[in-house]
Amino acid sequence: MQITKYVLPVVVGAMSGMILITLGEMAIHHMYPLPPGTDLYDADSLAKAMKQMPESALLFLLVNYVISSFLAGIIATLISGRVTLRPALVVGIVLTLAGLYNVIVLPHPMWFSILNLLVYLPFVYLGYLAVRKKSL
Repeated sequence: MQITKYVLPVVVGAMSGMILITLGEMAIHHMYPLPPGTDLYDADSLAKAMKQMPESALLFLLVNYVISSFLAGIIATLISGRVTLRPALVVGIVLTLAGLYNVIVLPHPMWFSILNLLVYLPFVYLGYLAVRKKSL
């Protein structure tokens, strides 16, 4: 197994996806500030703040997950040499598991939880399709 073809693309793709998600969440927090006194390191405090978030903020979060997944798929595919779907697919699985953890730890509306878990794999795949080597 070649590290540059499988392992490196997964690590870099997953890390870049998570960094992009974090940056997007920071931007969303600027648009929709958390209530005063919210402790970002306390799950109960964050759970109370999540209940006060408007639906538009959750929609922006989903758009953030879509864009970040798409870009993570592109990054993993480019690093792997643009010939195999496997690294992008594994990145999608890693991001889905991170999203599952987020849904379990913090209460979200049911519609958001379901859509959250359904966006990563398709958009990582679309990122792969956007940059893969096309056979002639």
